[in-house]
Amino acid sequence: MEATINEKAMKAIGTYLERRGFEILESGWAHGTDGVDFIAREDGDLVFVVAEITEDRGDGFPEEKVDRAALEKAATAYLAKSDGNADCAIRFDFVSMLVIRDSRAFLRHHRNCLSEA
Repeated sequence: MEATINEKAMKAIGTYLERRGFEILESGWAHGTDGVDFIAREDGDLVFVVAEITEDRGDGFPEEKVDRAALEKAATAYLAKSDGNADCAIRFDFVSMLVIRDSRAFLRHHRNCLSEA
């Protein structure tokens, strides 16, 4: 069975994160209706990553919208269920991917996307 474009894109995003030194702890993690595409460690930080993927239709990158409340609820649920993550910084990242064709895509990575700065 061949993977869908969305599945290939999520795998590519995971590979991108790993190549940049992220240790992927979870992928596709959900708690109720709140979910996170990747939970990873980077330099001691616990990073919750949301990914948005779209195929190129001439509109550019996907809209970069992040539901702060849902992300924070998912992070709280993850921390409540996991051991060893209590004493670390928490960060939320957003990765958007614009798929040009089967083997081409643009990727943007916004670190600390909930920061006010």
